[in-house]
Parts: sequence; C-alpha cells; structure tokens
Amino acid sequence: MNKKAKGALAALVSSVAAATGASTAVAAEQVPVSVPLSGVEHALHMEAPKLSTGVPLPLPGAPEGPRYVEGQLLPDGILPQVPLSTELPKTELTSPVPQLLPNEKVDRLGLSTPGSGVEASTPGASVNPPLTGPLANRFGLPDVTLPQAALETPMLQSEPGADLGLN
Repeated sequence: MNKKAKGALAALVSSVAAATGASTAVAAEQVPVSVPLSGVEHALHMEAPKLSTGVPLPLPGAPEGPRYVEGQLLPDGILPQVPLSTELPKTELTSPVPQLLPNEKVDRLGLSTPGSGVEASTPGASVNPPLTGPLANRFGLPDVTLPQAALETPMLQSEPGADLGLN
C-alpha cells in the first residue's frame, strides 16, 4: 500500500471516529438523576418524598470572531463571547401529606417543572491601546489616543415554570 492510499485511509478512519464521537456527545443534553430517599423511609418509619430530575449539560457554540474597526490598532471583540445552550430538565417531586380535610381525600403534594431551553453567553472584552492604526496623512505612523477597555456583559435567557398541586 503506497503512502497516498495510507493517508486517504487514515483520513477516512479519523473522520468516521470524529463523526461518531460528535454524535454521541450531541445526543445527551442532560444526565438523569434520581435521588434515593429510601434510607429516610427506614430511618424515620415514614413515607419519603420521591424526586427525579436531571443535570443539564451546556453545549458551547461558535463564538463570533473579532471585527476590524477603522482607526483602531486592535480588532473589536478581542476576547469573544462564547454562546452556550442547554435545556433545563423536567423535575418531578411528590411528597406525602397528612390528611388535612376530613371530607377530602388528599394524600400527596406534587411539584413539577417542565423542561425549558436556556441560552447563555460568557463575558467578552475589547481592548484598544493608546495608538491608532497607521494614518496615510502621517506617512503610515500611528496617532496617540486615549486607551480604551470594554467588557461585554454575560447573557442568560430562559422561561422556567412550575406546577404545584394536591393529589
């Protein structure tokens, strides 16, 4: 087998491995969690609440690259904001309650939260030294200006909700 065929085979195998690894990483948006409270039932001799939820796994997106601004020496957004997205997991909690009303049969309190999307971004920064870019009227020499520094605020967007009810 010549070097060209070996290189092509290696590229094919590595691309298949990368695609397989990427598809398994993208498939899991959250890790399910069941909180074991059976030890409480045995220790306190009472029915324990039941809780099931998940842990969200934030997936990073592609950051926006630095942008050239006329008159500045460095590009704007030198430290770009990285977007993150995930989904808040569905959470279910049921807890036994004592009989409160004599004529009503209510024995459980239930709390549930539906899954909801979350969009976030990390902070970013822009820095400009006390020099401008090269100026044509000064034979390519920069001009002196005031230094500039800016921080871009992080962002968080979500629409969580909850339902509370008696069963």
